[in-house]
Amino acid sequence: MRAGLRRFLRRRGASAAEIDNAARGRYLALLVLDREILPGARKHSLADLAARGKTDLATARAVWRAVGFPDIPDDLAAFTDADIATLRAFLETFADSWFVDWSLDVALSQARVVSSSLARIADAVTDDVARSFRAASDAGLSDEELAERIAAKVDFDATEELIGHLFRLQLRSALWRRLAGVAPGDPGTVHGAVGFVDLVGYTALAEQLEDDELAALLRRFGDIAYDTVVAAGGRIVKTIGDAVMFVSDTATTAAEIAVTLTERTIGDELLPATRAGVAAGALVLREGDYFGPVVNLASRLSELARPSTVLAPAGLGELLAGDARFAVRRIPSKRIRDIGRIDVCAISRAP
Repeated sequence: MRAGLRRFLRRRGASAAEIDNAARGRYLALLVLDREILPGARKHSLADLAARGKTDLATARAVWRAVGFPDIPDDLAAFTDADIATLRAFLETFADSWFVDWSLDVALSQARVVSSSLARIADAVTDDVARSFRAASDAGLSDEELAERIAAKVDFDATEELIGHLFRLQLRSALWRRLAGVAPGDPGTVHGAVGFVDLVGYTALAEQLEDDELAALLRRFGDIAYDTVVAAGGRIVKTIGDAVMFVSDTATTAAEIAVTLTERTIGDELLPATRAGVAAGALVLREGDYFGPVVNLASRLSELARPSTVLAPAGLGELLAGDARFAVRRIPSKRIRDIGRIDVCAISRAP
């Protein structure tokens, strides 16, 4: 191994034994990524983390679980000085509850939401890194050569700054949506519209496609859905396999998103047709997700819709009747699972 690569790893906290093991096991590139992302020697146990973080062992373990990681032996040296500083800063957020009734339970709940969202981001980034590793191997690069390239080129500090700034942008937007021009009400309820759009025949299609073809299909659907929702002024809540859930401030926006998205998939050479359901009213908001009867109704309507069709409650159709962009057609009432029989309409683009 070249001396420069060894010095790089030692400066970032890797021990001589870790480096030698990685060289023998041919995972030097992975070790370089590990120490570029989280530099520092792993020299503190969970008990040390608790003591130096000025808390008890049970609290330290609860925080570790909340951020998404399994229990480890209390005496295993797995933490760095940065872990201690982060735990201490986390505990200080509710030590002086001057703004809201902030407590450890509330802080842990927030940590679970943030960590689960970041885990999804990490998985997405890892997909691209894995493709780069395979491309490097196909090009004939050795593990040590790839490790040297990563050490010379990768800068996760810039990535961290980008994610932090994006979070600030999203937080600012969420605060204005919730608080501007309104008196604070029930923090768990908002009024708006919700929609579900899913791929027709996805289960059968997934059986026929190779893994890379299926991944390309889902990525294409995700790209189109995200662009369509955001461009119209809505927000993606989550993707659920072959379906996407979105919310918007108004029923009109939700209808525009659903109709546009079903239109965009009709002529797409990679995607099957889609179908959608939308509804509007009081939405229960908790930990970044939406619940309640209105959400259930929109989901059930998407299950009942025919290919390239958008279904909505008749009341929402009446709101859209005067909008020149839409054609609203009453259809026979539907008996909806767990809800009962309701009047339904189909929404499409006006001729």
